[in-house]
Amino acid sequence: MFSLPPILGLMLQHIRAPLLALTAVALTCGTGGPAPAAEAAPAILSDADQADLNRIEAYLNGLTTMESRFLQFSPEGLAEGRILLSRPGRLRIEYSPPVPVLMIANNFLLMYHDTELKQTTFVPVSETPVALLIGEKIRLSGDITITAFERSPKAFRVTLSNTNAPDTGSVTLMFEDSPLRLAKWRVIDSQGTAIDVALLEPRFGVKFENVRELFSTVDPNVMVDQNADIQ
Repeated sequence: MFSLPPILGLMLQHIRAPLLALTAVALTCGTGGPAPAAEAAPAILSDADQADLNRIEAYLNGLTTMESRFLQFSPEGLAEGRILLSRPGRLRIEYSPPVPVLMIANNFLLMYHDTELKQTTFVPVSETPVALLIGEKIRLSGDITITAFERSPKAFRVTLSNTNAPDTGSVTLMFEDSPLRLAKWRVIDSQGTAIDVALLEPRFGVKFENVRELFSTVDPNVMVDQNADIQ
């Protein structure tokens, strides 16, 4: 749920490119580009902490499908939308107007489409943090370092950084417990800008009827041109 290509890095600077909120985990866990000498400092974890982290990793690997509304809070304002997840391999993120953004990942390709500018960008999933969300196996180790772990009676907060590039920022995943579920997350970029995202009434284990259409990465502009030719 990790590396960020330059084009997406530029997108992070604008509200009309809100990939920051849902996939800027790459800022913390990306593997692209040269790594600085310093590495992220791992949190000191107790046996109980490690046991809960194992539960969280198992929970993330156990996710199959999810549908949820979300709210995004950032210095630029409030945005909302819908996220659909079908693991392994598929993710769809729709922003509500006035944010003209649609993002779809399908196995190896991530499509970012600006519905207002009619511009579409394609990026390999392997070069984005989406790979963590839709991959066959999710690991909270290796390229990722847990730099903080906090608990309350019914919640956990796990802060992650890129092991080899901690200065790129961090992401904090917030889980409710009993039952365990991902509830929200906060991304802090290298400039200290914070983006908060909260899931609203997520539904898990849902069945998507039109999977092929929902998770299609065919350029919408191509579809429009083809329809125009037919008419």
